[in-house]
Amino acid sequence: MAQVPDLASRVSWFVMVPDTDAARSAVRLLERLGGVPQTITHASGRPWLVGRWEAGEAVTAELGPNRLAVLGEHRLSTEDLLRLAGGATDSEDLCASLRDQPGSFHVLASTPGGVAVHGSLSGYRRVYYHCAGGLALASDRADVLAALTGADLDDEALALRLLTPFSPWPLMWQPVWRGILAVRPDERLVLDRTAAPRTRQRWQPPEPSLDLETAAARLRQALAAAVTVRGGLHDVVASDLSGMDSTSLCALAAGQGRHVIGLTCVSPDPLDDDLPWAQLAAREIGKVTHEVIADDAYPLPYTDLHEPADRFDEPTAAVIYRAGFLAASRRAADHGALVRLTGFGGDELLTADPALQLTLLRTQPRLALRHLRTLRSAYRWGRGATLRAVLDRRSYGRWFGSLVHTLAAEGTGFNGPLLSWGPPVRLASWTTPDAHATVRRILRDHAAAATPLQDDRGLHGRLAGLYAGASAGRHLAQASRRVGVTTALPYFDDQVVEAGLSVRTADVASPRQYKPLIVRAMRDVLPESLRQRSTKADTSISALRGAERHRSTLLDLAQGSRLAERGLIDGPALRAALEHPDDRTFYDLDQTLAAETWLRAHEETTPGNGEHSR
Repeated sequence: MAQVPDLASRVSWFVMVPDTDAARSAVRLLERLGGVPQTITHASGRPWLVGRWEAGEAVTAELGPNRLAVLGEHRLSTEDLLRLAGGATDSEDLCASLRDQPGSFHVLASTPGGVAVHGSLSGYRRVYYHCAGGLALASDRADVLAALTGADLDDEALALRLLTPFSPWPLMWQPVWRGILAVRPDERLVLDRTAAPRTRQRWQPPEPSLDLETAAARLRQALAAAVTVRGGLHDVVASDLSGMDSTSLCALAAGQGRHVIGLTCVSPDPLDDDLPWAQLAAREIGKVTHEVIADDAYPLPYTDLHEPADRFDEPTAAVIYRAGFLAASRRAADHGALVRLTGFGGDELLTADPALQLTLLRTQPRLALRHLRTLRSAYRWGRGATLRAVLDRRSYGRWFGSLVHTLAAEGTGFNGPLLSWGPPVRLASWTTPDAHATVRRILRDHAAAATPLQDDRGLHGRLAGLYAGASAGRHLAQASRRVGVTTALPYFDDQVVEAGLSVRTADVASPRQYKPLIVRAMRDVLPESLRQRSTKADTSISALRGAERHRSTLLDLAQGSRLAERGLIDGPALRAALEHPDDRTFYDLDQTLAAETWLRAHEETTPGNGEHSR
């Protein structure tokens, strides 16, 4: 059984308990597992929210017998909650009253009839729940619920985490603990006093109907508001200064009169042009202190994989890049910055997925066909393969079931047209036959009932990619907290997501234009010279150099593999692959390392295995 994250880790977490006497035992157990937590009460005086959070993260309001709370990054006050929720009566109405507020936070409500909670639309703020013996509990962290309920690890869920690049929806959303369930980002969890837990849909993606000019204005307004809520006006704010997405945030912060520290990490790749563009941005934007982290001071990928300091609640490939991310956060802290803005999420939200051409094909077929010809030429897709992909009318369930055929496919990656419901999934050559059989069975069992996030392939792909990106960003932000810096990811905020999804497909789907929505949105914010950039850094050389430098660490992980002990991978086969890597080895390695390092950190923080090392 896991331990609850303690106060020294600076990780925020909460557990929501119902307004019953039975819930008091859960609170007492939390106190034994994680020390004396902070508590917010129901109107009855019984505990409602129990956990750890920093000053300013939690704000509550009392509305007669009802209670409303927000936890996270926001500028809301008690007076704001009272004003916005004044006419709400039930728990869902209370939660919905804060829908249009900027920031990134959980919304929670307590009424005499029950409680409700939701996270963020991108999946960055998540909600988990568990119900046993008539007692339902909810939390923003799966490991906290696992510690509280005694849930065991689920080896079948771990096997799914070995899929590259990631499991298809909804398997990607499944926690790795038995009995712990995850609430979809577009749903709200409702716990009535007399009924079983239920989830209720709270959001539908907007119709992509806005012209580029209108959508860009909405995106600019949403991003400006998102930057505003991060820290006080006179606080020092750090911002990544590299690609278009992070440079836009840096410029918005500087335009608001903030003291901005621009962070640029130098890559060993000689073709990486982030630094000259960042230097130009610092000069053009002005009011930016440019902090350049040289390549010899910036940890390569795979650094500190043995370090168990971060308490993630699920396996995450973010651990591979954690050391470099923390190095930048430490530089921010050296300048006195308490907040670091990053452009994570911009790629997922603003880059045109090739499958969007199928969306466009229904309304503007000639334009879509021109785009498809451009994509086919750029990616060297075969004419016949492209035609078959365009004409493929398989349902999501049929596509889902077909994934079993690619699990052990040869080759370094998928080179065919990226026009399906998602990428093919693979298992590495070192995955055991039993794990293969488990994954094949799960895919077959779920195929019949599998439903997409949207009936349209392009829109489904956008949401699935957004959720996957939010998961990695969430974990890096958790790691950053332990160096005293709150990492803010505005592109995952609700209002930013809605603005990004609202633009007409025809205005953002051209493969010849680089992120046209953010380019137009920053017209009055970024100088023209910066808005003309159409390049993006590639991290592959850094990853290969990191793998070479930390080869001994990787071999040690293979030698005493916890995944091997669970029968999920073949340790000697993994070691052999690392000793003689081919082009596919490191493509397949990320998910294996995510699960392996997470299991070891979990082992380090389990009662009876010693104290958590810091």
